[in-house]
Amino acid sequence: MRSDEIRRTFLDFWSDRDHRVWPSSSLIPNDPTVFLTVAGMVQFKPFFLGEAAPELPRATSVQKVVRIRGKLDDIDIVGRTTRHLTFFEMLGNFSFGDYFKADAIRWAWELSTSGFGFDPDRIWVSVYTDDDEAAELWTSEAGVPGERVVRRGRADNFWTMGGAGPCGPCSELFYDRGPDHGSPGGPEVDESRYLEFWNLVFMQYEQDDDGNILGELPRRNVDTGLGLERLAMLLQDVPNVYETDVIRPLLERASEVTGVAYGQDDERDVSLRVIADHARSTSFLIADGVLPSNEGRGYVLRRLLRRMVHHSRLLSPAQPEIMPAMTDIVRSTLAPAWPELEQQAELIRRSTAAEEEGFTRTLRSGLAMLDEAIGQAKAVGDGALPAKTAFTLHDTYGFPVDLTLEIAADHGLDLDRDAFAAFMEGQRARARAAAKGMTGEAGVPVERYREAADRTGATTFLGYADSEADSRIGALVTAAELRESAEEGDEVEVVLPRTPFYAEGGGQLGDHGLITTDTGRLEVVDTVSPVEGMIVHRARVAAGEVRAGQDAHAAIDTARRASITRGHTATHLLHATLREVVGEHAAQAGSAIDAGRFRFDFPHFSAVRTDQLAELEQRVNDRIAADPGIATVETTQAQARAMGATALFGEKYGEHVRVVRIGDFSAELCGGTHVGRTTEVGLFTILSEGSIAANLRRIEAVTGPEALGYLSRERLVAEQVARLLKVGTDEVVERVTGLVERLRAAEKDLARARQASLLASAPALVEGAERVDGAGIVAATVPGADRDSLKALALDLRNRLGRGIVVLGSPAEDGKAQLIAAVSADLAKAGVQAAEVLRPGAQMVGGGAGGRGDVAQAGGRDGGKLDEAVAISKAAARERLAGVSG
Repeated sequence: MRSDEIRRTFLDFWSDRDHRVWPSSSLIPNDPTVFLTVAGMVQFKPFFLGEAAPELPRATSVQKVVRIRGKLDDIDIVGRTTRHLTFFEMLGNFSFGDYFKADAIRWAWELSTSGFGFDPDRIWVSVYTDDDEAAELWTSEAGVPGERVVRRGRADNFWTMGGAGPCGPCSELFYDRGPDHGSPGGPEVDESRYLEFWNLVFMQYEQDDDGNILGELPRRNVDTGLGLERLAMLLQDVPNVYETDVIRPLLERASEVTGVAYGQDDERDVSLRVIADHARSTSFLIADGVLPSNEGRGYVLRRLLRRMVHHSRLLSPAQPEIMPAMTDIVRSTLAPAWPELEQQAELIRRSTAAEEEGFTRTLRSGLAMLDEAIGQAKAVGDGALPAKTAFTLHDTYGFPVDLTLEIAADHGLDLDRDAFAAFMEGQRARARAAAKGMTGEAGVPVERYREAADRTGATTFLGYADSEADSRIGALVTAAELRESAEEGDEVEVVLPRTPFYAEGGGQLGDHGLITTDTGRLEVVDTVSPVEGMIVHRARVAAGEVRAGQDAHAAIDTARRASITRGHTATHLLHATLREVVGEHAAQAGSAIDAGRFRFDFPHFSAVRTDQLAELEQRVNDRIAADPGIATVETTQAQARAMGATALFGEKYGEHVRVVRIGDFSAELCGGTHVGRTTEVGLFTILSEGSIAANLRRIEAVTGPEALGYLSRERLVAEQVARLLKVGTDEVVERVTGLVERLRAAEKDLARARQASLLASAPALVEGAERVDGAGIVAATVPGADRDSLKALALDLRNRLGRGIVVLGSPAEDGKAQLIAAVSADLAKAGVQAAEVLRPGAQMVGGGAGGRGDVAQAGGRDGGKLDEAVAISKAAARERLAGVSG
């Protein structure tokens, strides 16, 4: 039975029993508390917790799963066992408060024996230690003899997500593969022979992060998981999951690309299996929007890619690249079942190739350091790699520690993991200390804000509906104390119990405005929320005096708020449209929305093409003009996720959230302010698009009147340039391009002429060379030479001297100095370094010297000391020549 038939058989079976067939959710869960999708139940978590109600109480799915962090991290044993993978397809059936153990057991047995054709006499089952009900049902409902029902403890038969969430006892099904695969006696004796293929979880409880049971769930649920690859391994009668029809083609391609045959050497087979497995994980992660980085999911992806590259180099050190061939075979093998691999093929190919190229360079430098450390450890008879080396490789070279461990183990070395953990904890402690010492922009410690919160309580935000409100001065905060009053000119932070001022958050900057009392007026220049539940107004007393406890009137700068609000709605329009134009991976990674303009950060592997930017701008403006409805809904976080609202990973959301919907194309968890109608955005114009970090891009844009003003200024500039060139505005680009090309040609001609003029002075300079023990020294200041011309002259003089040293300097146009030294090859071999000759002169002009042994260059701020610098380097040249002759 091939994998496509397995999927179809499974889904049809449950569909016939009134289960709704759900598509796989993304590997990036729509839940900020979950790192990666590790099980089929993740997308149904709100249903299990009773936070949302499904349309039907039964579900089935084939879910993409990655397990590579925390309790469910399989990476270390991938390739070394016959059954573990970092990526796999999980078949599952689910009951949300509907059927429970009896039906789950009876149907699992029916599908296993009738649907998939397993021999019932070779199936064993396990139950949780005290789950007498499940043990009895396996015998009464399925007819499994008591001797093939095994009771196991919490480690084996109590399922959790690896952290806080639903949990419960489970019952596993094992298939006896026969005596060729191990010893008799059941799964307690040999889990290679008795292979687990299905896990039935009876989800009854909820636990916290520490594994403490918090209580029973509102309803008893069923969550089952059956690995497609393990099932295919049994049904296709192959020795391991890597030889099934979903992975075998990848194994063959890895063998073909590296030139290493599979099945000839155990350790090489491990590397081939790692490559095949990681090719799948990386392709699916990228297809779902993860790109390589040094944080979060991006680091998980980078870790996989780097292990894959390392294992390919172990097999074939001269192998130029492994990624293109492997991602291509993943696509051709799995895209029929998973079309996103085809849709994101270009993104997968380009981002993996770029990562491989970068890590290949890192690998060379890192391996050199690691090899040296391994050699030293062996030389002194130490059986362990220094923890400091492992930490430096991780911190400086980006080596995953598991990769360092693998390489060290290959040389018979261990790693002092406690010492390594101490280095890592030291790094984290420094970061925590830095964070703990931080204060607000006004230098107010967090403790002062908490003191104010104790006096005033939580702040009520009124700004969604009101632009001004009556309130009172709850507290006046400074870095040193809570003040009772503040006078004209004082800068203070004001806490009001109720306010229309929006505190900076979600990318939207805080409001400005006025707070007035009977005795004074405060100008608010920023609004922030330094502690949860508190809104703080950073202000200056513009007139009079204000006192704590006074009644006050708060009014925001409505024009500024309106401009920011237009920009915030535009970011939602941009976010939805960007993912359509560039790809689903281009999810928001940060934003800053100020009056009139905003920036929007997103992951992407290359510059967004000009035609894509034009399409993006046009489609956003089309959506503004179409005026789709804008609606806000306040609901629970679980219900928001169930309705498909986007939650940004890393953002902290409370139990109750606000969802902003625009038309049928955008739904985001958002606490910011938005326009009432999309047409109020007015106009959207992109100012720029560029890189801000590896695989991270930034778009800057303007909206409304600011966009119109920007376009008007651009039009005026284009018209002025057209008049100067005496052409129409539609001809400006062509005419300017021609002028630039002519200018570049003229600059090249000028440079050649300048260089020829300088070279013409070479004979006279050589004629005046100082002679020291048969070697010549030419030292001179040469006006009007650029860096390239100065270098060309120095090399020409060195060639003319035959044996000697050249030191030249030239004043730069900005008042700075540039210097160069060139040493003949024989002197360089004798130990005369050009940088050593040039360094005293470089220091004289306030710079430093750098370069290879026979040529060094320098620059400095103080061009007025250029002649002295040349003279002092000439003296250094004499000393070096004297040392050689001595």
